[in-house]
Amino acid sequence: MSIHSFPANPAGLHMTGTTWQHRLDAARTPEDVIAASRDYLAGFDPFELQALPPDCRAPAKIVDVDDVSSYAFELVRHECAERDETGELVHRLARFFSHASMRLAQLTARETGIEARGRESA
Repeated sequence: MSIHSFPANPAGLHMTGTTWQHRLDAARTPEDVIAASRDYLAGFDPFELQALPPDCRAPAKIVDVDDVSSYAFELVRHECAERDETGELVHRLARFFSHASMRLAQLTARETGIEARGRESA
């Protein structure tokens, strides 16, 4: 377990869970959500993340929407199936990545709607 009560962002500022959720809500593009996801994971001690069950370990790199959504799915699936000594960390990760996945769906739907309206007016 990390000695930090909350993950830190790259600038060294500590952010509460609520602030991370606000950062996701404020994201204007999928890239913003992906960057927030990377920053969130960067705030955890590598040993803490390595202690997670294999199915709950973060991908080596989060580079696209599929990485975020797939990781959210794996975390929630594990959280629902098992409770072990890493349960609290899995729950925190699942909550963040589920929210990130929902925000990506919202942004993608908005982009798809904008593209569709653009084709109709052309």
